[in-house]
Amino acid sequence: MTDTRVSQAGFTLIETLVALAVLAVGSVTLLVGVERHAARVHGLSDRLVARWVAENALAATTLGVPTQDQWTRALDIDWSVTLRARALTGSGLQSVTASVADTAAGPDATLVSLTGYIARTDARP
Repeated sequence: MTDTRVSQAGFTLIETLVALAVLAVGSVTLLVGVERHAARVHGLSDRLVARWVAENALAATTLGVPTQDQWTRALDIDWSVTLRARALTGSGLQSVTASVADTAAGPDATLVSLTGYIARTDARP
């Protein structure tokens, strides 16, 4: 008599566990990547809105219009705007820098700083 063995097709339990472990590691890596991307997109939208607020503040300063409180609220966030003016000697201009931060994060958490140049009111010809 000859011993005839039927070949068993398929995966063993160890092979299946190794495949599941590889799939789990790949899934976790993909999830971490997606979370990082979502955080970057959220930060980008905050910086974009902060830039709009800074541009509005610079435009209001250029026009000589006082900034109103409702102009600093956007995307359901209250933004704090700090304006710093510095005279540029010999040019008749002054540099105005608008720094914008989320009010909840504090004034030290500046997201955007924009600089514009306007004619000095005390400039002599």
